[in-house]
Amino acid sequence: MHTYLSILRSRLPVLAGVAAVVLALVVGVHTRGSVFGAWQVLHVPALSPLFADTRTVTHSIDCLLTGQDPYTVRTFDPWNRTFNYPPIWLGLRYLGVTSRSTDALGILFAIMTAFALLLLLRARTWIGALVILFAVPSSAVLFAVERGNTDQVIFFLLVFGFFLIDRITPDLKPFLKSALIVLLTVLKIFPVVAVAVFVRNRKGAFLAVLAAALSIAALLITCGHRIPEVLANTPQRAYLSFGSLPFFVAIFTPTSHLLLAMVRHHPKAISLGALILGCLSVIAGVFFRKRLDRLLPPLDFNDTRGCIAVAGLAIFWVAFLRGSSFDYRLIFLLGAIAYLVEDLNHRSSLRALPATVLFVLLLWKPALLSSLFEVVDGLAFIVASAWLGTSLLDNLRPSAAHPPTHSVTTP
Repeated sequence: MHTYLSILRSRLPVLAGVAAVVLALVVGVHTRGSVFGAWQVLHVPALSPLFADTRTVTHSIDCLLTGQDPYTVRTFDPWNRTFNYPPIWLGLRYLGVTSRSTDALGILFAIMTAFALLLLLRARTWIGALVILFAVPSSAVLFAVERGNTDQVIFFLLVFGFFLIDRITPDLKPFLKSALIVLLTVLKIFPVVAVAVFVRNRKGAFLAVLAAALSIAALLITCGHRIPEVLANTPQRAYLSFGSLPFFVAIFTPTSHLLLAMVRHHPKAISLGALILGCLSVIAGVFFRKRLDRLLPPLDFNDTRGCIAVAGLAIFWVAFLRGSSFDYRLIFLLGAIAYLVEDLNHRSSLRALPATVLFVLLLWKPALLSSLFEVVDGLAFIVASAWLGTSLLDNLRPSAAHPPTHSVTTP
């Protein structure tokens, strides 16, 4: 009984955050007369009809059922968008999903996100509780819920999958983790970088390469010739987004019109600039490792929240590098935040607090391009690069020892 009460107390901040959002929506519906109006009260950039990204799937199924190609036909989508997900999502039609299922599916995605947050985030100090109270109702999380974006499904499967696998016989864990990453890659492509969780040593590096190869092979089998269309149909914009594109646009707009023009017209140069910045961050982390350890807890690849943090940081890193990703993808930083809160839970040090505040602040990124928040975006990328990069390099050292920093396998 005491154990269950302890678990419940540690989840109270998550429950309070979810309850606050639900209450705000109820009050918003009462005062504005619609859920759309309620989201506007919360300053979430809502669209009408709701669950716009869920409709990308459900309306594309309608398109497919009429014998047309949703990757090229726009007329079925309320905003004239083409389908930009791997074809496996269209398989939901075999479960009876159509555009009439949109609201039910969008609500289901929101419930999955809430469950993942309850599983992942726990507070045992008042500082950890405050962090969670600010993270749960953040702009990025609410944006994902309002749009009904499928990243919520990826986030849920990532969190639930790693916690479930942690309770399986150790001999099966590498196979099950590989299977999970293969599934996530087939669903959305970018989770392939979660193979970073295997890099615990040189043998783990081989497993990471093998898992990545299996994921890419599964993606080619299920997606095949559709991959260029998926990438081409996925928009990149400077607003409602994070990444190297809005970061460099915000930096160069007040300083250099020449560099700004180059950023806008040469997307590959943007990614190259971000890659250089990331590599320099890793090099700086290696040279100033002792100082880095005073600010960030070592990433433990042997426990559940450590693996989730590694996977989330890798996803954030690649999303930033790509150019721009909509802000809802920042929910993957919640894995890193949960790991940092675990360090704060130990009461021995507040070293994790600056990075925690930085990541939570980024979750509150406004919809419109903001120079201040793009600086936060860039700093978060630098911190993620140094933290993840140095941890991976440490694991590849033959004599490296990696004692667990804290147990995170228990609820």
